[in-house]
Amino acid sequence: MPPLTLFTLPLPSEGPPQGYGWENQSASESSSTTAFFTGLDDRDQFLGQPRCVVCGEDEVAALEHCHIIHQSEQHIWDDLKKRKWLPSETKDHPTHESRNGMIMCSNHHYAFDAYLFFIRYNPNTQKFIFINYSGKQSQARYHGKAIALDITHRKAPFPSLFIVHEMRVPGFHPFRSTPDMPSSVQWQDWITSWGMLNSSNSTTLFRRDMPDSGDDNGNYNTPPQFQQQQQPQSQSQTTLPGHAPLASLNDSIAGILAATRSMPSWKACQMENTSWAGTADENIQKYITSIGVESNVESVG
Repeated sequence: MPPLTLFTLPLPSEGPPQGYGWENQSASESSSTTAFFTGLDDRDQFLGQPRCVVCGEDEVAALEHCHIIHQSEQHIWDDLKKRKWLPSETKDHPTHESRNGMIMCSNHHYAFDAYLFFIRYNPNTQKFIFINYSGKQSQARYHGKAIALDITHRKAPFPSLFIVHEMRVPGFHPFRSTPDMPSSVQWQDWITSWGMLNSSNSTTLFRRDMPDSGDDNGNYNTPPQFQQQQQPQSQSQTTLPGHAPLASLNDSIAGILAATRSMPSWKACQMENTSWAGTADENIQKYITSIGVESNVESVG
C-alpha cells in the first residue's frame, strides 16, 4: 500500500490541492447536475421557502435533493426510455433530470430510499398520494394524503417513475397486507393549515412565492385567510369514513402511464431538449414526432 500523501501547509489560496479539484468532471456534467438542483429548488418552494414535499419541513440544513431513480440505476433509466415510459428527449442520466426528483427532509429521504412508503399518482384526483405501506407509526399521519407536487407544473416528476419504486416496496414487507385508503383524498395537513394552496380561480395550485409585503426585519405579512396555525398531528393513522383497499397497481398502470404522457411536464421536456435549428417544415415535423401522438406505451412485461 503506498504511503499516505500529506498536504503541505499552508494550503494554496487559489484552489484545492492537486487531485482534489474538478479536473475530472466536464463542464457539461457540472452544469447538468446544477440544473437538477436548481430545478428542484425552483419547483419545491412554498411561500418563498424550499420545503419537504411530504411534511413541509423548511429547515435548509434538513432538506435534501432526492432522486426517484438513482445514479446507480442507469440501466433502468435507459430501459424506461426505450419502453416510452419517459419522453425520448429526457436527459441521458437520471441524476441530471429534475423531473426525476423532489425535495424531502432527511427523514423522509431515508424512509423513501428504505422503501418504508411509496407515492402513487391518482389520475382521477390528479394528486400524488403518500402510501405508508410499511405501517410505521412515524409515517401514519401522512398515509392516504396528497403531497405537495403539482401535475400541471412544467417540471413535475413523471408519475411513471414512482411505479418502479412502488413495485419494490412490498418485497421489503412481504407479510404486510394492502393498506386501506380513504375514499376522499385530502392534502397533507401542513398544506392546508399553513395556507399553501392558491385560490380556486388561480392558474397555479400552490403559493410558491414569498408574500409581497413585509416589515424592516424581513417578517412577511400573511393574508388573513392564510393566518392559520399548524394543527397538532396525530401519531396514529388518520381515520376517515369510506375506507377501501388500495387499488391494485396492475389495474392502475395504464391510467398512470396515460396521464404521464399527457402531462405538461412531458411536453415541456420534449420541447426543452429538442433542437429547433431546422427549417419551418422540419421543425413542424419534429414537433409532431416528439410532442404529438406517438405509438402506444409499452406496459410491464
